[in-house]
Amino acid sequence: MTSQKEIFLASEADQWFIRNKKSYENTQDEIGPIIQSLIDIEIAPKKVLEIGCSNGMRLNNFNKVFNSECYGIDPSIQAINNGKKEFPSISLIVGSADALPFDDNSFDMIVFGFCLYLCDRKDLFKIAFEADRCLSANGVLVIMDFHPPFPYKNIYTHTEGVFSYKMNYSKMFSWNPSYNVIFNKIFSHSGFSKMHIPDEKVGITILNKNEEFAYPLEPYKRGGSTS
Repeated sequence: MTSQKEIFLASEADQWFIRNKKSYENTQDEIGPIIQSLIDIEIAPKKVLEIGCSNGMRLNNFNKVFNSECYGIDPSIQAINNGKKEFPSISLIVGSADALPFDDNSFDMIVFGFCLYLCDRKDLFKIAFEADRCLSANGVLVIMDFHPPFPYKNIYTHTEGVFSYKMNYSKMFSWNPSYNVIFNKIFSHSGFSKMHIPDEKVGITILNKNEEFAYPLEPYKRGGSTS
C-alpha cells in the first residue's frame, strides 16, 4: 500500500501548493498567528527551521521581523522552486519531516506549520526524533495544527486513500520532561464564528526544550536516607 508520504512526494504536495498559492500571495505581508504569538511572549529566534514550509513565505516574515537565519523543508518541488525565486535569502530544500538533512543541535527554533495532520502515523516517532535531534539545548518548538478534543481522522477530499489526522500534536513532545509547554492558543480554522465546531479547531503550542531540569536529582531524599 502506498504511504501518504509517497503520495505527497510524488504529486500531492505540488497539487496542494498549486491550490493554495493564491492564498499565500494574498497574505504574504501578514505577520500571521505564529509570529504574533512569539512577539507576545518575547521570543526572537536566531536560526529557524520550518518543517512543511511550502514556498517559505512564513520564513521570509521570520527573517523580516526577527532577522532570523531561516531554513525550510517541504515535499513540494514546485513550492521549493517558487520560494527560491521569491525569497532568495531563505535556504529551502525538498524533503520530508522524518529524515532531516541537518546536523544535531542546528536550530534554536523548529516550526511545524500545519503539516503533521497529513503525515503517516508510523512516521510520527521518527519525526519527533528528528526534530529533537536538530533542536538545540534550550531551543523552542512551535506546532500549529488541528487541535480537536480527541484524535480522529477525516477523509482527505483531494486524493483517494489519504486521510487528515487530527489530534493535539504537542503530545508528541510534551510527554518528555525535557519539553515544557510555555504557550498555547486555540482558535478556529474558519474564523471566530465557528469556534464551537471541534473539527475546525486549531492550536498553536510553543514548547521549550530544557534537558538540564528534566530530572531533578533525588527530590525526595532526606537526611540519612540511603534508598
